[in-house]
Amino acid sequence: MSGGFSAERSQAIRDGLVRLAAARPARRRRWWRAIGLVALGVVAGATGAAFAAGLMPGGPPSSDPSAAAPALPSADADGFAAAPAGVEPGTPIVSLLGTPTSTLVTSRTTIDMSKRPDAATHARVTVICDSAGEVSWGTDPGGNNPTSVCSDTDVQTARGGVWFDFALDAHTDTLYVAPSDGMRATLTIQYLAEVPTRLGVNENGQTYGIDGGPQGAPDLILVAGTNPDGEPVSGYARATDLDAFSPDHAGQPANPDQAVRWQAERDTKYPHGWNIPIFASNGTTVIGTFHIG
Repeated sequence: MSGGFSAERSQAIRDGLVRLAAARPARRRRWWRAIGLVALGVVAGATGAAFAAGLMPGGPPSSDPSAAAPALPSADADGFAAAPAGVEPGTPIVSLLGTPTSTLVTSRTTIDMSKRPDAATHARVTVICDSAGEVSWGTDPGGNNPTSVCSDTDVQTARGGVWFDFALDAHTDTLYVAPSDGMRATLTIQYLAEVPTRLGVNENGQTYGIDGGPQGAPDLILVAGTNPDGEPVSGYARATDLDAFSPDHAGQPANPDQAVRWQAERDTKYPHGWNIPIFASNGTTVIGTFHIG
């Protein structure tokens, strides 16, 4: 596999990242951060457009499960690499290891992940719904895992596929899967070697890039919106703007009564949501707006 980055490939990856950011309603942003952005990465040697669209990376991985990881960018003492040119800061660089394996699940089950390549740092688990229903899947034996819900329409239109990269350590060797009654799903596991890239830092000392990485949320988070001419634009929204309950309340409610009151105020004043500015990476130049609601 090649670790090179062409301009076309880098743009395809960036376009896919911002499409994902734009596709998630802001009021679900915390789940979006967990499911969407942690899973994002640049695949060394894979097709950028396919990966950026949230699909399994193109190009066959090694057929030898014990194969060493392809060359990855050099990490510093803290385990981070500098983002290559054209790659959004905070995006992990990913290499595929071994051959993906698939399991059809029809009832509560566990899948062994102990026999994996030594270089594996993550397991990418892809879930395809074969019938309507709900399935939780993850590495927490207590059940605090991602959940996928698929309708008949999702299944018929092949929209039931989601994926997530689970971090691996010496104590993580089992995938726990719990479908609802009568639900069928196919889970595919692909092992990965990931090297996280550092967030960017602008001239004002603000961090910028992709949310969800080991460095936490940057001050400026990559989003997609519209420019003053109504055309698509990608840039950065302030994390504080994204986390605000409303334009009138920068924080979150302190108690249930306050939440009900703030919600009523927000629904009355902003029934169609509100816009926040999108900046260039310098955090001062406004290039568009991002709609919340």
